[in-house]
Amino acid sequence: MYQLLIVDDEDATLQGLASLPWYQLTISQVHCARSARKANEILAAFPIDVLITDIRMPGRSGLELLQDVTKFSIQPKCILLSGYSDFSYAQAAIKAQAVDYLLKPVRDEELIYAVEQALVKKIEEKKERYMQEQTVAAIKSNLSFVGESVFQPWISGEKGDDALKAELVHYGMAHQSDIRTIPITVRVEHSQNSSHGWKQMINEELAEAYVLLEKHVSLNAISYLLYPVHHSDPLLVEKDVHDRAVRLRKALKKDLFYGVTIKVGAPLIFWKQAKQYLRKPLVDSTSEEIQQESLAKRVKEFIDASFMKQPTLQDIATNLYLNPSYVSKRFKEETGETLTDYIHRLRMNRAVTLLTQTNMKVSLISEELGYQHASYFIRVFKKEFKQTPHEFRQR
Repeated sequence: MYQLLIVDDEDATLQGLASLPWYQLTISQVHCARSARKANEILAAFPIDVLITDIRMPGRSGLELLQDVTKFSIQPKCILLSGYSDFSYAQAAIKAQAVDYLLKPVRDEELIYAVEQALVKKIEEKKERYMQEQTVAAIKSNLSFVGESVFQPWISGEKGDDALKAELVHYGMAHQSDIRTIPITVRVEHSQNSSHGWKQMINEELAEAYVLLEKHVSLNAISYLLYPVHHSDPLLVEKDVHDRAVRLRKALKKDLFYGVTIKVGAPLIFWKQAKQYLRKPLVDSTSEEIQQESLAKRVKEFIDASFMKQPTLQDIATNLYLNPSYVSKRFKEETGETLTDYIHRLRMNRAVTLLTQTNMKVSLISEELGYQHASYFIRVFKKEFKQTPHEFRQR
């Protein structure tokens, strides 16, 4: 059953068109509007299949109403009526993508036939959209196919960025310019068997949310870039990958009885870095140990590189695209000390270096280490070393 909307500022015309035998076309509901504003309200509230509108109306015209239609998720087929035979109106109707343009006074049979043809096109579109949705759903349920058939030609240079983006849009997948992908490498120690079994376990854990772009496979190691199916916050994506890596490691060790190491790398900006990463040969995992890249290591590297800028927890988390509380928790789990304790220790080591190797005043050392007041720095230093900075320098 279908719904029809008729828009005309002349009440007599509106009532006359609404009284036609639309039930013959299985149209169950006919809505009427005397302005584009009222028509927009109806379009927002009901799934209109066909819209008939006069072109010339006070306020917004029928052509402008057709422009409004494009903002709705369910877009009706549109038929324009005009009391003028000016060719420019016909051109405008075509440009507005109306399915028909009829001159007033329009014969009942002519209008009913136009609506019937509009419904035929609407039905065809629905069938086509349904088939496309089924195809997309089938493809998304088989992300290995997406990796091989959609991404691989791009990696090898057979298709460009625009072509790949167009396919991703078609399949309803993430395609934004800032999309990030995460490297992950899995190694099973001393495995003399085919990687098929544990590769399947990797797919079961990761391929429900990520396209696995394979970089390298050897007897006991597999490396991928994980491309997220849906665009979401990079912080949430990286946390999800780390959580899945933990589950995967436990599952592999439980099922295979082998030592398992997993390396989760820093996120890469897909359109700028992925192709270079995937094309670069991976060091043979049989000759070089693949160590799990800890988050704590990345935190320390950032702090060491920007120590003089006195980075905060928020600065560190932002740089790593992670949540601050998650960074703090993981750092403690991996190092056994809090991030605050680690930064304090770095400050004290730096203080010792400056006190013993330079003639800088204590106040300047305090400022360089990020303390707002020299008196507070002196108290902290004395608590750590049982001496004031001056006593420490003079010993």
